[in-house]
Amino acid sequence: MAIETTGRLGSVAVLRGQRIIRKVNLNPNQRSASTLAPALQDVLKWCQQQGHPPALVSVADGPGSFTGLRIGVTTAKTLSYALDLPLVSVDSLAAIATAALHAHPDCQTIWAVLNAYRGQVFLGKFVRSTLLPDLPSLPLNWTTHPATTQILQPDEWAEELKKKLPDIQVTGDKHVLGACSGYALPRECDAVGVGLQAIRAMALQHFSDPMQLVPRYLKPSAAEEKANSS
Repeated sequence: MAIETTGRLGSVAVLRGQRIIRKVNLNPNQRSASTLAPALQDVLKWCQQQGHPPALVSVADGPGSFTGLRIGVTTAKTLSYALDLPLVSVDSLAAIATAALHAHPDCQTIWAVLNAYRGQVFLGKFVRSTLLPDLPSLPLNWTTHPATTQILQPDEWAEELKKKLPDIQVTGDKHVLGACSGYALPRECDAVGVGLQAIRAMALQHFSDPMQLVPRYLKPSAAEEKANSS
């Protein structure tokens, strides 16, 4: 079972091997705090009816919305503990990129972007061969948290795009994509990307400790920045 609540476009997915058997996009007009629990209840009930009880809980742990990440990570930790299931945490940008790569097999290189708020942009640059290596030949040092995240100011993001468009494909938050949305791949069910990453982590026994896992915000909140500047 995979959970993604990095922003307003939260989602839940269930995979069997690498096959997607259920995916649910949460209502973007409501907060994840009110939509995630009912969606998980329905998905868990469906899994029970289909005879496919979850064997793993996975979650996107950041970067992303402060509130969304807290809800997703806390929920995943609770499920892992309550159901006695292993837990895998996944980089949010890697999950978004993975979902897009899975839906578009011809795409080899992709940039994933998220709103970092206060005018900033989270950017991750990914290549299919390193993000989604074949399961039989997984390198032991493969990770669900590739060290690729940049935090850019608006002018820096515009400059990055100017240098690369139209030779790259991008996906992620529509608010961030703006003028380059015509070059963007549609944002898919991001929880699918979480699940596909988690399958590889499970093959290597790369699990997270539910008692230790915390959201990866990668930047201070507005209140923290204000306190640090005073």
